[in-house]
Amino acid sequence: MTTLLNLLLGIIPTLIPGASAAAGVEDDARHRRVFLLVYALWAFTLAGWNWLESAHAAWVVLWIVFGLVAIALRRYYRQP
Repeated sequence: MTTLLNLLLGIIPTLIPGASAAAGVEDDARHRRVFLLVYALWAFTLAGWNWLESAHAAWVVLWIVFGLVAIALRRYYRQP
């Protein structure tokens, strides 16, 4: 059950850019940076949830890594 929840909750934020595009929001660098920040916060939240639920350590590490990668990408997009 934990695996299914992790996969489902991990996919939800990736639908946001698609929904934004469908709504006609222009895709620019600021929009991508905000999405990466939200995704990083979501990944850290999932890592904490997995830790509190005593899920396998791999899930906690995976979400922490995804959060750090999202923050690194956000910083990369920020540079001119």
